[in-house]
Amino acid sequence: MLPRNSLMAVSVAAMLLAGPAFGHAKLLRTLPAADAQLPAAPPSLTLTFNESVRLAVLTLTADGKTIPVTVDRSLPPGPQVSVPLPALTAGKYQVQWSALSAADGHVTKGTFSFVIAGAEAAPAASPR
Repeated sequence: MLPRNSLMAVSVAAMLLAGPAFGHAKLLRTLPAADAQLPAAPPSLTLTFNESVRLAVLTLTADGKTIPVTVDRSLPPGPQVSVPLPALTAGKYQVQWSALSAADGHVTKGTFSFVIAGAEAAPAASPR
């Protein structure tokens, strides 16, 4: 049986060595920002993390319809990921994303939305 001091030293060493494995990539900010009200469509979508990641999935939807976006999976991992967006019209958009931590392979995922404001529809002309 190990003496109590040896057991304590082994336990502390195991926790210190395992420490980084408990850290997951965290989303720090997005551009456009979550819940942003934009006057015009953004040219791209940027996600910034606290560590290097590889974007696994990014889905953009509006009114229940998926809008195709291209994720370049050949890029090396990095703390910031940008995806060009197609021309977007006025409406509310939801972004679902999933990223793999380059450090430990853990998956982090989340959602956020933003709104592109548009000119209000002109009232229909009344028949005379």
